[in-house]
Amino acid sequence: MELQTQGEGFSPDTAATRLHRELRKRLCEGDFAPGDLISIRRIATEYGTSAMPAREALRWLVTEGALVFSDSRKIRVPELSRERFHEVLFARKSLETELSRQAFPWLNAEDLAALESIDTRINAAIEAGDMQAYMRGNHRFHFLIYRRSRSRVLLPLVELLWLQYGPSMRQIGTRWGASSIADDHHRDVTQALSRGDREGFCNAIAADIEQGMRLLE
Repeated sequence: MELQTQGEGFSPDTAATRLHRELRKRLCEGDFAPGDLISIRRIATEYGTSAMPAREALRWLVTEGALVFSDSRKIRVPELSRERFHEVLFARKSLETELSRQAFPWLNAEDLAALESIDTRINAAIEAGDMQAYMRGNHRFHFLIYRRSRSRVLLPLVELLWLQYGPSMRQIGTRWGASSIADDHHRDVTQALSRGDREGFCNAIAADIEQGMRLLE
């Protein structure tokens, strides 16, 4: 059995851990909406596994606060209150600004090109009103930056926040439409990176997160 590095330790590369990683990504990207019921059987069928790894992966997500039990067989995506979602965004702004500061020295020209390419696709998604494509691009854009920080403390915390953020942001963005997320703070991020402006870079990340906060006002 292969082992995969995670943080400072190792975790076995099993069907359950692979499924957990995939479901984590889908939650962060808004593939599930608040209130969605997720059955163990449905997940097992969708991914071609037995019930055991599906149950283990979903229970793991429950312990992380990304899902909650609905009954003995079904698990639900929690619905965040306005206050709770605002608190998640406040925590994101604090932690992600610092992660960006730590990542900045490690970002290179290849990373800049990748970020600009992702941002181009994000802009096309906004123009088309495609929230699913926007959410996926937004997740990739931010985490390309954050993973360059090499943080073993802040990065796992931010990942947990995104598990709560993704479903609710998808719902809010769908309600308000593409115009609600049209401010191009990602362009400000890439421009600051290209000119070597770390403070401008961090401020643009913070402004991007604040955009979500303004949707709650």
